[in-house]
Amino acid sequence: MVRRWLVAAVAVAAAVMIAGAQEPAGGDAKQFKGKGKGKAAPIVEEPTMWIKDGVPDFRGIWNTQWIVNMADGRYAEKTIEVPFTEKGRAIYAERTGNLQKDDPNMTCKPSGLPRAMGVPYPMKIVQTDDEVIFLYEGGLHTFRIVPVNGKKHNPDSWTWMGDSIGHYEGPELVVDVTGFNDEQWWLDSSGYPHSEKLHLSERYRRFNANTMRFTVTIEDPVMYTAPWSTSYIYRVNPGTEIMEYWCTENEKDRIHMVGK
Repeated sequence: MVRRWLVAAVAVAAAVMIAGAQEPAGGDAKQFKGKGKGKAAPIVEEPTMWIKDGVPDFRGIWNTQWIVNMADGRYAEKTIEVPFTEKGRAIYAERTGNLQKDDPNMTCKPSGLPRAMGVPYPMKIVQTDDEVIFLYEGGLHTFRIVPVNGKKHNPDSWTWMGDSIGHYEGPELVVDVTGFNDEQWWLDSSGYPHSEKLHLSERYRRFNANTMRFTVTIEDPVMYTAPWSTSYIYRVNPGTEIMEYWCTENEKDRIHMVGK
């Protein structure tokens, strides 16, 4: 698994370099770019099939393509101009300038959010009457539990994945996430920064048997002058299961990572 992670690290660095060298192409909000195929297929919306007693069904194993840059339409659904503060822009410029050599994932630290939602490893969603549970194969087998029973935020939360609470609005699961720590994990593989003031608003919408959209709005007055949003498309992976993930040796080989 270490070898798998090292190969993935090189692939990310290469993809980020390409992303910086090419002009992003905008995505169509009604289309899904198949992973690695460069083609778009129209989304057929059948939301009523996935709602029972007012609750949409998100259960299953889901995959998205690798979201190398969450503001780039070649990975996310559309290209976004990120509203940096001076501090946020300087941090991002430093990370992209040294080819992401200080990526915290390279030393096996948790991905945090929303980065955990944009990796090419499967994600399993489990639903009960009171909770929606996200299990991530990649990123040290991180997980999070989203109460949907009216529970309030934990004011003492100070974690990598934040404190999530959710509710349903028609065909969508709406999740509010606060309580992040100020460790220097990144919002995506390209290095968008955050502070402990980070606040995420997430929406999940299942269109049909195979397709789900994840939308996240990012608020962080330390790093960004205004809230900004991005979205990704997920596909269901029937008949599969999340697997063991091992990331305990990467830090020993860090000197060989791509970067400068």
